Parts: sequence; C-alpha cells; structure tokens
Amino acid sequence: MSSLRRIASMIAVFACIGCAPLSYYGQAVVGHFDLMARAKPIEERLAEKDLAPELRARLESVLAIRAFASTELGLPDNGSYRSYADLQRSHVIWNVVATPEFSFKPRESCF
Repeated sequence: MSSLRRIASMIAVFACIGCAPLSYYGQAVVGHFDLMARAKPIEERLAEKDLAPELRARLESVLAIRAFASTELGLPDNGSYRSYADLQRSHVIWNVVATPEFSFKPRESCF
C-alpha cells in the first residue's frame, strides 16, 4: 500500500472515530506541514545579520540548554529543539479545557 493511501486511510479512520469533522483533521495536517516548512535550523537563524537581539539570545539559550542536557544529563543528542519556525504570531495552538467549578475533572464535549 502506498504512503498516500496509508495517510488517507488513517485520516478516514480518525474522521469516523472522532467527534470532529474531516475538515478539522485537514486543517491540522495543513497547519503541521506549514509549521515544518517554516522551520529552519537554529544555527542558520543565528547566522542572519538582522536577527532581533532578543530572539538571538533565546536561540543561543536553546542551544546551550540542549548541550547541557546531552553532556551533563545524558539525554539523547537528537534532532529535538534544533530548529525554529517564525510563525508571525504568539502561539502555535490554543487548548481549551472546561471543568466544573472547583474540579479538575474535565468536561468532555464535541463542537
């Protein structure tokens, strides 16, 4: 079975078992691919001469924290936190959770 067929099959299964319409999953896939297309390696971003000083400092911190995690904590030295995507907005997604008053049990609903 081709990769495209597998992806289409997975989307169809999720559409049938979830409470969201197929358009919800479609926009999620499109959004994910847009995010990945905008991502650039942090080293590449740091080489940009016109990078804002605050962003430069944050990206340099990311690399320092990654190095510490790998060398001092023994965490895997993999591709995590190695790229940055400028989305031109403050958040990637919004999660909304509702609970009854004074409770931590979430209400479940589909909309």
